[in-house]
Amino acid sequence: MRTVPDLLRQSARLVPDRPAIVLDGGETLTFAELDARSNAFARGLRERGVGHGDRVALALGGAAWPRYATAYFATLKLGAVALLTGARFGEDELDRIVAGYRVAHVVRPGDDLGAGQPAGPLVAAVAPGDAAEVVFTSGTTDRPRGVVATHANLLRAQVVWPSAVRANQPCAHALPVGSVAAQAVLLNCVGGQHTLLAQAAFTVPGFTAMVARERAVTVCLVPAMGHWLVRAAPGEATPMPSVKGVSFSGAPLPVPIMADLATVFPTAAFHNFYTSTETYPARIATRFDPARPEAVGRPVGSSAVRVTGPGGAELPPGEAGEVWLRAGGAPPRELLDAGPVEIADGWTRTGDLGYVDGDGTLYLTGRASDVVIVGGFNVSTGRVEQILTRHPDVAEAAVRGTGHPVLGEIVAAFVVLRPGRADATTAADLRRFAVEHLTRPEVPAVVRIVDDLPRNEAGKVVKRELPAVPVEFAEPGTGLERDLAAVWAEVLGAAAVGTTDNFFEIGGDSLAATRIAATARERLGVDVDTIAVLEAPTVAELARYILEREAR
Repeated sequence: MRTVPDLLRQSARLVPDRPAIVLDGGETLTFAELDARSNAFARGLRERGVGHGDRVALALGGAAWPRYATAYFATLKLGAVALLTGARFGEDELDRIVAGYRVAHVVRPGDDLGAGQPAGPLVAAVAPGDAAEVVFTSGTTDRPRGVVATHANLLRAQVVWPSAVRANQPCAHALPVGSVAAQAVLLNCVGGQHTLLAQAAFTVPGFTAMVARERAVTVCLVPAMGHWLVRAAPGEATPMPSVKGVSFSGAPLPVPIMADLATVFPTAAFHNFYTSTETYPARIATRFDPARPEAVGRPVGSSAVRVTGPGGAELPPGEAGEVWLRAGGAPPRELLDAGPVEIADGWTRTGDLGYVDGDGTLYLTGRASDVVIVGGFNVSTGRVEQILTRHPDVAEAAVRGTGHPVLGEIVAAFVVLRPGRADATTAADLRRFAVEHLTRPEVPAVVRIVDDLPRNEAGKVVKRELPAVPVEFAEPGTGLERDLAAVWAEVLGAAAVGTTDNFFEIGGDSLAATRIAATARERLGVDVDTIAVLEAPTVAELARYILEREAR
């Protein structure tokens, strides 16, 4: 009948003097010290009235990793529940959580509840089925929700119980406190007897220096950190040859920069882990394969994946639908004070869209909440992002819908170019590339080249914070304008073209001008040539040009 604190007790017995937590530029705790301090901290919590089943909010950021680990294990040793608020919530939102979820105590920076308390073993009744922690969803698409995990749920991810001394493989990360990825690293390091190397906030020079100094063997990143490493100033991202494995989580692999990352981690294999706050410990993993760069991977251990259609029936390989995960033998997670997450026969909905191929490998096409409906056609923003990042000059892309007076919505794309490519590629170039690879409704009507994308502290893109895209659509008012707009839309691959849309801004070039002129002459019987299209770069101007020529 094991619980999460048993991981720490066992590793403290086997490797008491090995560093358990090393904060870059800060405190170091050995396994024995972490175990003893969490015992003392638990007694301090008990003196303040915290007992079995009570909720303790851990409002500690990355600068407090040793204290966070101490407070986390202390809370669980009492049989209490740790709310992993981290430093992501402002005071107003934290107050709402404390009041709304009946939190018994809030641990803040500087709190040392273990001072003067005995550090010997603590006796408390804790069972595997007890709630252990509450992780909050990322909040990229809606308000963060608290998801409850039991001790048994968390321990299901432990492949091997620490029964003998194992070699240390220090693991470096700068993941935000309280995230699913950070929790997985913490428990995997404690259970595996590995030193956790934590940076309070990710910086390229600091991270590479820490990895080199501590000779990290594994590194855990979110894709945004990979981009920052590649885009660093010369000399900042020095190679890290000690690293043998790099794991990404939180978002799909940053495919366009994987070759560049290989120069930063010259001896490492790259892996991607896919899960969600609601479905963990079910997870999908893969080693990066250049032949299948967008593959998410296959289920790990007893995990399983399936894809369903609108009626809930499982879809055959190759057909896209909703992605569900299942963790065999693990009790499901629940929403805090709201009952079970959406589960069907042990399967949990991820909120993602995707498909599996013939050998069971999962591919993602987007979020269910990120579908844009363009003139009645469903467009997956994830698919548009995948296509844009295949352009050799593109490092990242984020796509969302924006309102349109005729089509309801149109697709807007925000693109970060690879270093040194700003003068080589324009928004019109990217739109022409999209026309070659996407259907007409999928082609972004708006392409903006930006320096960076808005992210939360976990490194995920927050699409609702992308810049506003004002859409001014002038509907054709005459029969000639309507006919010309239809020709432009057909040739340029646009869902709709207004009379004031600029030919060059929506992807036009000399070849497209030649095709527009030829199609207009053949279909509409008008006297127009390529030069006229280039010199009258809107439907309204071209219509006026044609009428003036006919009036001569």
